[in-house]
Amino acid sequence: MTVAYLACPYSDPDPKVKAMRHAIANQIAAEMLAQGIFVFSPLTYSIPISQLGSHQGWVSWRNFDLEMLSRCDRLIVLKVSGWDLSTGVAEEIARAKEMEIPIEWMEVPEVQKISVET
Repeated sequence: MTVAYLACPYSDPDPKVKAMRHAIANQIAAEMLAQGIFVFSPLTYSIPISQLGSHQGWVSWRNFDLEMLSRCDRLIVLKVSGWDLSTGVAEEIARAKEMEIPIEWMEVPEVQKISVET
């Protein structure tokens, strides 16, 4: 059994952008699971916990996320707007390269992007 790690940017000054990115990661992870693909989505896992106030932002999640990545067989980078500017995604890519974990790039069509009300 192989497990994929789903990288997606999150941080943004606009709460609607953050909510949209979280929703996209959830949607893609759900679709992958429905197809029988085991996936770890850091945003799906961490956002609900962060909302309880225990962890906030990449700095507090960095070690956990990179450890989870080290246990995965491939990295899938969601190419949503801002992916190429994300500190977290950049570190995940760098770590995957260091560990020789295969990297895949997934385009997210505009029609698949979710409108979120905040």
